[in-house]
Amino acid sequence: MKFEEFEKIIITDIIDQYPEYKQKLQAQFASSVVQKREFFMRGFSTDYEVVAVEETLGEDKNLQLGNHQWNINGLSNGSDYILWIKNGLISSLEGFTYEEPWPDDILWCEKIES
Repeated sequence: MKFEEFEKIIITDIIDQYPEYKQKLQAQFASSVVQKREFFMRGFSTDYEVVAVEETLGEDKNLQLGNHQWNINGLSNGSDYILWIKNGLISSLEGFTYEEPWPDDILWCEKIES
């Protein structure tokens, strides 16, 4: 799976967790472009720019969204994700594992149901 496809799955899931913001965040994500993506030993960070700003969550809204853990490629301890909102706009997605290296390729992923 391409990394962009994986990110879309994760971001869509996070947005779905917040119905009060869903419509605006979907529009923002649809009009966003990747500014920078970095991989680390145990995760990644992707910075976005929302290029067509029609609706913000409010200039004073700074949030950390995301409540689900995901299994990718059979990680023993799963992985977590945070969608950062700064000044009412999607800013970045951060993903990380717990004491395991981040995989070179995403072969499959599934949400861990609690």
